[in-house]
Amino acid sequence: MKYKNKDGVSLNYSGDDSHKVLVREVISESIRILNSHNMFDKQSMGWAIDRTINFLETNFDIKEEWNEVSNS
Repeated sequence: MKYKNKDGVSLNYSGDDSHKVLVREVISESIRILNSHNMFDKQSMGWAIDRTINFLETNFDIKEEWNEVSNS
């Protein structure tokens, strides 16, 4: 299911311009990190989740925003 905001707007990242390609690469790497854990090991799963969160916060410059939301 494709995410839409409250105004009904969704992202469209098809195409080959450098910005769209880079965003798709970052998302693909996030998925790879999440899929790299041992599904039978909770510690490995926790590592993958923490690593993915850190990776996305770093690459999308959202660490402050996430911390504000999670601390409220």
